[in-house]
Amino acid sequence: MAIRFVGRTAELRALKGFLAKPEPAVAVIYGRRRIGKSLLIQQALAGRPALVFEGLENRPKREQIAAFLFQLARQTPLAGIGGDTRNWRDALIRLQPVLEQRPAWIILDEFQWMANYRREMVSDLKLVWEQYLSKVPGVKLILCGSIASFMTTKVIRSSALYGRTDLELHLKEFNLGEAQTLLSGRGLDEVVEACLIVGGVPKYLELVRDHPSIRTAVDALAFRENGYFVEEYDRIFISHFGRNPDFRKIVAALAACPQGLFRQQLVQQAGIGSGGLLSEHLADLQAAGFVSSAVPIDKGENSRRIKYWLSDAYLRFYFAFIRPNLRKIRSGVQSDLFARLAQTGRFHAWRGKAFEHLCIAHARPLAEILGFSGIDFTCGPYFRAPAGEEAGLQIDLLFQRADNVLTLCEMKCGLPPIGLGVVKDVERKVAILQRAFPSKTIQRVLVVHGEPSRDLEQAGYFYRIIRSSELLASGD
Repeated sequence: MAIRFVGRTAELRALKGFLAKPEPAVAVIYGRRRIGKSLLIQQALAGRPALVFEGLENRPKREQIAAFLFQLARQTPLAGIGGDTRNWRDALIRLQPVLEQRPAWIILDEFQWMANYRREMVSDLKLVWEQYLSKVPGVKLILCGSIASFMTTKVIRSSALYGRTDLELHLKEFNLGEAQTLLSGRGLDEVVEACLIVGGVPKYLELVRDHPSIRTAVDALAFRENGYFVEEYDRIFISHFGRNPDFRKIVAALAACPQGLFRQQLVQQAGIGSGGLLSEHLADLQAAGFVSSAVPIDKGENSRRIKYWLSDAYLRFYFAFIRPNLRKIRSGVQSDLFARLAQTGRFHAWRGKAFEHLCIAHARPLAEILGFSGIDFTCGPYFRAPAGEEAGLQIDLLFQRADNVLTLCEMKCGLPPIGLGVVKDVERKVAILQRAFPSKTIQRVLVVHGEPSRDLEQAGYFYRIIRSSELLASGD
């Protein structure tokens, strides 16, 4: 099926506006692989002249320069002037006569590979751009990368380009409404299921779209010997983090603890050091969108009570069901493996937790549905350890509002009707919250994928019961 461009309305508008300006300018676009950066650029260019270069994955500087010159030669007959070179300044300056003859936009894709994750090329690029290339009327420079930590720290905030970028775009996963558009023709249950399993990554959604159903897609792509999602885990870590084993250890430890881990717990579970290198690794994983962190909403931003959890949907699914069954998948001995797994209690429990993550990712639409998005608020998890006779507590999504209201969101995903049993669990959480925040009003909200029972709706216990269809309709 042909690739469709959907969503990205604000990003496309910003990029088109950037390209429409007459003066020279620099844009930086970043986001994890498969997120649609190249497609966004193609849509904005709309056939206009551009010189496009792509870095080579994990290859040395000499090969990067050779690949740049090769790509330049394929795009213009003027590129052969000057022979081979081993430094970026001499390579980049060869763009000048090409641009003077025919102005175009310069696009350096997978820039972190091109630069070998070092600042050296950034400095050389800054020199050539400011002294020579930017003097050519009608030229723009777009730097595109899939390693967010490199693009932010060593490009945008580097000493060479700090304050010199005119546009910064961070592409993130699609929300439910955008996923529904990409999965055109799919019903609510299949759209939600796709997002629970592979998240809002456009490439992943395109892959599952091209099958008769989401379940058959997952079976073919994740539980067959040569399935795309069987090997995607290794591709992710090699392309994002090379072969550093600490990243895999961190992710595996978080996958084993769906409720999340504090830093010291993570050190123990992953068997890694607790020094500054761990902070760098966690920052890289968070920048890539694989890991999230939070402090309790009643604590300051500098609190040390930071809890980390695995936020990438595909990685959560991989560790829960693909990785434990790799031997069976690769041997091909059990053709109905996923069908069997999908009937287990473990799978239904996993879906429930995955739905919670999906709701957390849609916190802003939830605030809009509940009518308080215009009020200043913070949101996130609230957790506290047991103290004396007081039981511990974890609330996955709590809004702390400037109008002195705490909105507690309970999230449930189930096939049978969701009954009154949910009230008892919420009451326990409310009781602890009331003791912790005696002056606040506590608003109870239930978010469901499935149907609440008639008894639950008639009880009037919840201020509002929000169905997943409302989240899907919330759009951008």
